[in-house]
Amino acid sequence: MKFNYKRTILCSLAFGWIALFWGSYDSFMQIVDYDVYGLSSLWHGVIIAMDNIFGLLLLPLFGKLSDNKPMGRLGRRKPFVVIGTIVEMIGFAGVCVFASLGKDYFAPFLVCLMLTLASMAAYRSPALALVPDVNPDKFRSKANAISNIVSVVTTVIALLYYMLLMPSEGGIKGFYAYGGAMLITTLVLLVWFIIAVKEPRFNDEVAIEIAKDKEEKSKAVETVEFEDNTANETANDQVGIGSTPDCDTNDSLLHLPSVDGVSYERKTLVSLKEKSSFRDNRFFIRFCILGVVFCFYMAYNALTSNFIKYAEYILHFKQNQAIIPLILAQAAAMVAFPFASWLADKIGRRNTILIGFIVMLVGFASSIAFDEPHPFLYVLFMVLGVSFGLTMVNIYPFFLESTADSAIGKDTGVYSVAMTLAMVVTPILSGALIDNTGSWFGGAENAGFKILFPYCMVFLVLAVVLTALIKPKDGYLINKIKDKIKVKRVDK
Repeated sequence: MKFNYKRTILCSLAFGWIALFWGSYDSFMQIVDYDVYGLSSLWHGVIIAMDNIFGLLLLPLFGKLSDNKPMGRLGRRKPFVVIGTIVEMIGFAGVCVFASLGKDYFAPFLVCLMLTLASMAAYRSPALALVPDVNPDKFRSKANAISNIVSVVTTVIALLYYMLLMPSEGGIKGFYAYGGAMLITTLVLLVWFIIAVKEPRFNDEVAIEIAKDKEEKSKAVETVEFEDNTANETANDQVGIGSTPDCDTNDSLLHLPSVDGVSYERKTLVSLKEKSSFRDNRFFIRFCILGVVFCFYMAYNALTSNFIKYAEYILHFKQNQAIIPLILAQAAAMVAFPFASWLADKIGRRNTILIGFIVMLVGFASSIAFDEPHPFLYVLFMVLGVSFGLTMVNIYPFFLESTADSAIGKDTGVYSVAMTLAMVVTPILSGALIDNTGSWFGGAENAGFKILFPYCMVFLVLAVVLTALIKPKDGYLINKIKDKIKVKRVDK
């Protein structure tokens, strides 16, 4: 079975316009909340958290609905994605219009924002589940890498729209130009998705490929068993009648297990029971992975929700330059995605994620020292982008390792709930800390933003601990090396 790049890229188009929106949403909302409506950091956090509150309610619901929907002519996930995107586009057009009209139009702005966020929450789980639907488990890290590359490309496009259109024009023209560029790009991707993604055909192709793969493996196993049986018969003929080879665990006359065989089986069962621990428990593994997802997005979303103003107030960037470190981080992440997939194949998803978290901690700790733009700061954000890439490519497939194929949509909703819950809590919590910790850093105006990087580091430490608690799977590089050593000893 070969990885199907074309099919994966086409199904990843929905990731493209989702990332197009979210890529600049936090930056866009920082301008709207602080500069247009004059909100505090706490209320900015509440506004940012609203989309995730919708997500908590709607992500698992629509994930389950898309699981249960029969495969129709348009598919079972695709209708949710198309209808949800159209509603989102209508809502976002209203957001840009009312934001451009100023603080007197806050109420209609908020209504349009709620419509946009609710529609996105409704189709996000079906969109996310579409890619693993058309890829077997062994290809899901690679497929997730492709999806993330599509996401990063459109995220960078969104950030460039923000940098070029918002600051350069300003006022009404800025919001109209920015909103128009976003909507046109989304429409192009949506039309391409509608025409090119044939969900029923793609699912049939995957089912046929999996069936062929199983058939080939079955034939290979039968061939090996036939060769083993032939070898055993030859060995028995050579031993002769009445002899008892060491490998024989059955009574030759009664065809019952011998005493030695029963004793060996009991010892094996006892040994397995002794070796198993709470770390082998499926519930514990899923709990830890969801905890890792929660902690990662507590750090990640706090950064993206506040970085524009952090860069402006603490690093003293100009407003139209504050987005540059985020663009560099996204570009570095895109370069890291294929490497992250390759590394996961070599040392496992769990270990790759762990490396990513440790690199993030080093990057955040080093960035705290800067209070002005510096070339090395750009390097650090590129390193952070690489570490984000190592984590993002593998964390979702890592969770799906414990999921049945029939429940991908539902468990995608569960995964999304953990992610979304973090993104409900973290903008509000980080915003409250920013508003109330200025005295910790000298009491200057906006000094509370200095809490941002230490805040992120606390949750990354928790993520490292939870990841370390998860037991590595068989098949990782270290286990493969051990297996090779065992084989050599047996051969000797």
